[in-house]
Amino acid sequence: MLLPNERVTIKERKHDYLYDPLYSLSSAADHERVATKDHLDVSKMRKLFSFQNLFSEVPIYRPYIWHLNQSDPVPMLASRYFHPVDVCKKLIQISQLKKNKDPMIGHVFEGMDRSKYFTYHTLSLCPYPSGNPKSMNITLDSLAGNQNITQIDLRPKPPVYVSRYVQTMYRDSEAQTDPYSPLYVVNTGENPETLKLTSLSYGYGLPVGLFDVERIERARQRREIEANLPPYKDIANNLVQIAKRCKILEGLENREWYFREREVEAMQEVRLNVIVQLLRRREQRKQGVISRRLDQKWSESCAQNETKCRAIRHRYIGELRKLLKLRLAAKEYKFKRDMIMDYAKPSSQVFAPLTRLGVFPDRSSERYVVKNIYSSRYEGLLTLETSLPRFAFQPRIRLQLPKLHTKDGFLKREYRHQKELAELHDYLQKPSVSERNTALRKPRFLQKIEKPMPRPITSDYITIKSEESERQEVAVIMLQQLIRGRAIQTQMYEGKRKRSELIVESRSTHALLEDEQAQKKREKLTILTKQEDFSHLLHQERLVEDILGQFECDSLANMLDFLSKELDRLIEERRIHALVLIAERQRRIREAEECGTRQKEERRRREQDEIFKQLVKVHEDTVDSYLINIAGLAVNSAADYLAKEEISTLAQKIEQANLYELNRGELETNELAAELIHNFLIPFVNKSSHELHEERRKRKYLNGAHREIWGPSRDAAGNVSDSTGLQLKHHDTTTSTPNVWW
Repeated sequence: MLLPNERVTIKERKHDYLYDPLYSLSSAADHERVATKDHLDVSKMRKLFSFQNLFSEVPIYRPYIWHLNQSDPVPMLASRYFHPVDVCKKLIQISQLKKNKDPMIGHVFEGMDRSKYFTYHTLSLCPYPSGNPKSMNITLDSLAGNQNITQIDLRPKPPVYVSRYVQTMYRDSEAQTDPYSPLYVVNTGENPETLKLTSLSYGYGLPVGLFDVERIERARQRREIEANLPPYKDIANNLVQIAKRCKILEGLENREWYFREREVEAMQEVRLNVIVQLLRRREQRKQGVISRRLDQKWSESCAQNETKCRAIRHRYIGELRKLLKLRLAAKEYKFKRDMIMDYAKPSSQVFAPLTRLGVFPDRSSERYVVKNIYSSRYEGLLTLETSLPRFAFQPRIRLQLPKLHTKDGFLKREYRHQKELAELHDYLQKPSVSERNTALRKPRFLQKIEKPMPRPITSDYITIKSEESERQEVAVIMLQQLIRGRAIQTQMYEGKRKRSELIVESRSTHALLEDEQAQKKREKLTILTKQEDFSHLLHQERLVEDILGQFECDSLANMLDFLSKELDRLIEERRIHALVLIAERQRRIREAEECGTRQKEERRRREQDEIFKQLVKVHEDTVDSYLINIAGLAVNSAADYLAKEEISTLAQKIEQANLYELNRGELETNELAAELIHNFLIPFVNKSSHELHEERRKRKYLNGAHREIWGPSRDAAGNVSDSTGLQLKHHDTTTSTPNVWW
């Protein structure tokens, strides 16, 4: 049984061998095997219900039969044949080329795979014959019995019994067979109503009920109305009369359909009630099964808990005994146990009961007690004694005799020796001849047998005990009595605790006080009243079930009557459908022949197209390889040229860098070092102070350069206009302002 959320993995789909381009088969035999498996798929079977046995549970009258579905999901244009080109296309092309070059060359391939490259044959994949639907019935018994569906004869079988109306041509000397005479003859002009009730038969409308009588009356009314209508030939030219006639006939048909719908609704209502009742009963049975299962689980869990508790108690007692044994072993015994003194003293542990050590021999005695009404009361024992037969009180001991002989009839060895010993013993026990003669003779003289003298009586030795020893003995006896009494009291309490339920039951059954007896009587009356009410409810439920069963029988009878008539109609429809299927089959056979011719032409065209494509592909591959070689040479030359240019450019840059390093002075070196330190080590504040220091250091060189450049020009510009002088003055102040600031 699959689970609801479990997924089923399928190895392959049904028609992968036709559509999937990756699905490859090695030979035509494998292809035929897969195609046969597809044709024999059980999923193509569908159920064809038999309305006559719709609610039957008898195995020989099944409510449905299995019918083969004639529809084919594969279209007619799809190829169903094996194409070795799909498997070994290249090899077949090579073999064809070799065959074209030298026609005398045989098969190229040899060995175990040689059969794969033979000319493939056409498979016989015609559909199953679609004749009478009854001839296509494949019952579920054949599928359940692991029978192959190909072994079932699908040909239409002739009927078992056939009625033939024949007059014999054989004549005897004294007798002539009677000619065939029909059961009844309808005279000309007569139209008996009995012939119009052919659908009625015994069990299907007969004996006639109220429903059948109403249907017959409606049929009579319809025939009367149709008889009263004017003939169609008289009103052929009157459109009004024709419309009126059609309206009347349509009304009759609608009326018939109305009654039929009512019948179907009533039948569906009855079926719905029956189904609801069946579902309710099934739910009750299911709940009962669930409750019993829960009770079983509860009892199992209780038993497991009890077993665990018993094991824990047993282990607990064992551990206590081990501890006690270790404690006793730790003590040092000064004297060895004196067995004689232990058995000589009545107060020793030997004569003490086992209850002193905590051992109760009757602890598990309740396990084997039979609790029933016969063993708990004396009246029950008397009833049991009277109910038992007389031979039950007479013990019958049947001893099984030893088997003296083996299966072959020989005496066993041990019994053979016993027999010999018995014979020897009998021989020895036999008296001898002299003894027998002595026994026969009477003694001549009587001899007196003298009795020996009796021995003197042994005197008893009485030991005189002291008062102290007597008091000690009395104290020991008193102590033993107390201990025995305490042990007996403990046993009584233990027995009372074990039999507490029996005591409570006895008190509830045999009440001693009048109030308790009255209370018991009231409880008994209450229980009896409830039992009577329950039996009354059961009786009412049985009556209701009987009424429902009667209604069900009536409704089922009506439904079966309706279904029998529907079955007649369906049989007629099936016959017409069979004729249609025969015509459709003939048409499909012609289409299949045309389709086969068309497929062969299309296959031949596809093969030619494929050959042309392969040739074109060879040319294209040749051109592509030529272009690839040319493009590769061009790319390699361009790459070499670009690499040389890049290398020369990089060498020039490296040369310039080396010249710059060689021509670099101390000032540029310091600037470069300062810039590097500034970029990697000095933070922003140090960078600002460094810039100020550099500016201060360069200022003296700038001032000297200004004096050298602008000194002569300043002297020459003294005679120039005031505007020029102001400008020079302003320029001098602007250039000298940093010096003043510094």
